[in-house]
Amino acid sequence: AWQQGVPMAPSLVRRETFGSRLGRRCEDSCRLHVNFPRSQRLKSSFSHCTSASHVGGRPPRREQRETMREPLARLIDRRAVLLTAACAACGPMLSLPQRAGAVEVEAKSPLIEFSKSFLPSETVEMSGGPLDAIAWNAPKRTGLNTERMRDAINDGLREREWFVTGRGLPELFSDDFRFSDPDVSLDGFEPYCRQVRRLFDQETSRCELVCCSVTAPNTISVVWRNSGKVNIGPLGIELKPYVVTTTLKTSPADGLVVSQVDEFVADGPGLLLYQVPFLRPLAGPPAPSVDILRQQCDFATCKIQA
Repeated sequence: AWQQGVPMAPSLVRRETFGSRLGRRCEDSCRLHVNFPRSQRLKSSFSHCTSASHVGGRPPRREQRETMREPLARLIDRRAVLLTAACAACGPMLSLPQRAGAVEVEAKSPLIEFSKSFLPSETVEMSGGPLDAIAWNAPKRTGLNTERMRDAINDGLREREWFVTGRGLPELFSDDFRFSDPDVSLDGFEPYCRQVRRLFDQETSRCELVCCSVTAPNTISVVWRNSGKVNIGPLGIELKPYVVTTTLKTSPADGLVVSQVDEFVADGPGLLLYQVPFLRPLAGPPAPSVDILRQQCDFATCKIQA
């Protein structure tokens, strides 16, 4: 109404803050990236960014800048948002088709949903690939108590590192398996493994096991060090090595693993700085080596002691 010259009450005008205009225009820019050809994306993104930072020719007032600080700080600390920003800086966005019957991954925010567009397409793997060689419908190893399941998980992860390779052991996992981490969730052990292999660069990614212990009834805790690259954007993103705590829950009925929850501390600014070699000293130290982490670990609880 203000743009059309219709008078508005001052209180109503103030409600349309610079922060809300910036957020709305950034959302519009994301949609333009998805739907427009590359030549139009660049032009549209530039116009949206310039107009969002200087709306109507007037710089934001001091109180408007204060309104922006808190939500922007929250955005900066989200790992996936920063991955998306880094990819956009590395090259043009890839809007890739997905195969029919593609796995449905539940993103936990619109920004995570947007970052999924930077992943490689879900094309059918060539016959004879590592995951096609796995017997996904193999008979289940039911009846294992939690300690024996812990031993099987421990040995399998040390050999296969399936948290980054996707080369899992389906005989240990229930058909009702569900995965969740701070960013996404999905159902099914095979879909989880295929998405893991799609995300992580197989030449560089590592899952280095620190601890695998029974920490509660029907609960196996796994602490591991994640490093390498992820296949986001045309050049990929190199991870600043970090520690992940994985909690596996087993079914009291048959002993199979029914859920996996990954937890980690996201260092968004450090991740961005880590992409530029000469800025890495400013990114803070990466996670210690796996040998040091094992020395610091309480194996009864799988907790890293500072």
